[in-house]
Amino acid sequence: MSLQALRRGSGPQFSAWRHLVGKQLPARASLLGSLVPASGWAPDFLTPGPDHASPTTGAFDAIRATPRRRLAADLRRLSSHHRLPAWTQLLADGDRETLDAVADTLAAYYDAAVTPFVDRVRAVLDADRACRVHTMARLGVGAVLAGLHPQMRWQEPVLELPGPPGQGQINFHLEGRGLLLSAHIFCGSRPRALLNDVGTPVLVYAPAWNPHGGNLVAEPADTRPRTSTALATLLGRTRAAVLEALASPAGHTTKQLAQSLGISPASASEHVTALRAAGLVTSLRQANTVRHTITALGAGLISTATGTTAPATPSARWPDRLP
Repeated sequence: MSLQALRRGSGPQFSAWRHLVGKQLPARASLLGSLVPASGWAPDFLTPGPDHASPTTGAFDAIRATPRRRLAADLRRLSSHHRLPAWTQLLADGDRETLDAVADTLAAYYDAAVTPFVDRVRAVLDADRACRVHTMARLGVGAVLAGLHPQMRWQEPVLELPGPPGQGQINFHLEGRGLLLSAHIFCGSRPRALLNDVGTPVLVYAPAWNPHGGNLVAEPADTRPRTSTALATLLGRTRAAVLEALASPAGHTTKQLAQSLGISPASASEHVTALRAAGLVTSLRQANTVRHTITALGAGLISTATGTTAPATPSARWPDRLP
């Protein structure tokens, strides 16, 4: 998905990221360009799920172990929509050297395009999850699904999804199997459904972004102030209280924050703005309000300053080296 985001060139939050990554592409990046179109379906063997990529073997080893039959089937499907170069026939035939070259190139691309930005990705996903959890608790699953895309609807027992351009809605019967929601930083505006016939269907969607100029390329960590002194000494008593209040799993709106601390909304907004500029909190728009949550950096600061375990932030765990 990041390859597609790099190629399609949309989204202001990715502009600086595209500029940086474009200068660091691996030497054989054209291999990936042949397998991953600018939009639409890409071969499934490139994105092994948890059933195929264990924590001990990793996603890239899982790709290298892809059976010949699956390689042939995926490339046959891809060739029905895109013209493939001659070398992909070797891949379809299960040539190990060719498959290793693809996996090595993908790993090098991952190290250039994803690894340097993992902390920022985690912050965006954590904040998005906090908002979805809050919506689920207040309004239920229908409101959560409707909030993922304006054309998505849950009409029990049917999930209505926006189809590709020109194809209208796609109706899917979940049949009691549940639905795993997976925020993905590079998803694009339209959710992607992995609606298999067995197991739990997966709905991949784009997380909400910080309404205050969110960007994938955050301020370098070494420019942020670091200290182990007590929070009140470092931040001031009120600002320290704001940071600790935002460590709750669901975060707070500005109004809720002001009410819980007994300060004015203007004062609460001022403190949140300063903490957000330092990378300690993040903010996401939710309907007509903005919800603020602590970042991993903010939780770590509380832990360091108080000598206690860091508050549990809503975790959207990033799999190790998943392409």
